[in-house]
Amino acid sequence: MNALWEILQFSISSLFWGILIAAVCMCLFFFAIKGWWKNAEFTIITYIMGFVLFVLLSVQCIMICGAIKIISFTDIVEEKTQEILDMRYVSLDSSVSIAESEEVIQLLIDEFPIFENYFGSGYFMGYTVETLPAAIGDEIRSFMRHFIFRRLLWCLGFVVVSAIIAIKTISINNGSGGRTREGAGRRQPVGGDRSRPRVSGHSHRRTR
Repeated sequence: MNALWEILQFSISSLFWGILIAAVCMCLFFFAIKGWWKNAEFTIITYIMGFVLFVLLSVQCIMICGAIKIISFTDIVEEKTQEILDMRYVSLDSSVSIAESEEVIQLLIDEFPIFENYFGSGYFMGYTVETLPAAIGDEIRSFMRHFIFRRLLWCLGFVVVSAIIAIKTISINNGSGGRTREGAGRRQPVGGDRSRPRVSGHSHRRTR
């Protein structure tokens, strides 16, 4: 939840887009159920489950939108990193040590506190003043892509579990648990010789 709060502070628009995406997903979720079971009636348990699913999806979608915003922000981080390095080094070919890279990361965190959650350490070895900013930007993008992927897996898990609960809690008008078939209530003619009464041959003879 700390990551969610910091994402909201970093980009309040993520709140709007996250809730909107979650609402669209919920509409598709219930439309899919009604499309499969045309005579389905939702119970109070189904609606409670739907509300819980909406809250869970909203949280995950907000964090996904925030992660996308952070990815688009990495260019600014690279520029800030380059400014910090330019103040410390004269040549672009100068090698940056691990200790110095950790100092750079700490300065970036001081400037952008949200990145504290996404940097385990400032362990960048073998980079120069020219290549370190791009390396930091790539590290942020890579981490956030994995972050988004994990959020999507959580969303998928929530939807699957909620679908199972919905199937168990909905009621069907015709009393069957399967998919409603059109015309299932119509009486079908019986095939074979039993489709019409058999008339004996002597019944056509005239009585004299």
